[in-house]
Amino acid sequence: MSQYLRLTVTDTLGVWVDGNHAFSPMAKVTRTCWYRVPSEWVVDGSLAPGRRDRLVDSLYGPGWRDGNPDGSRYVLLDVDEKVLTEREARSRPWLGDRAGFYVWTREEALREVIPAEL
Repeated sequence: MSQYLRLTVTDTLGVWVDGNHAFSPMAKVTRTCWYRVPSEWVVDGSLAPGRRDRLVDSLYGPGWRDGNPDGSRYVLLDVDEKVLTEREARSRPWLGDRAGFYVWTREEALREVIPAEL
């Protein structure tokens, strides 16, 4: 059995200034991704501990938390997850969205798909 969820991430790029990453919240970018993941990823209507981090890490790539060679680093301003109920999933709300779409594979990796494959 699978669970469906929407993850909305708002970020901005910070640059290294005087020992900290300075950033402008006015330069933020928000993106949405839809996922089909195994049921065990969801506990009491929310992602199980560590699963959200795994999804965020897959968006930004390995080592993103350490920053880029030029000293810049993505700063997450907001991460919102919405685990869909069975009823919500049946209506397939992702079909009308401009977003990224991913499924968890048997090889235990995320694979990007077209909305109809979600």
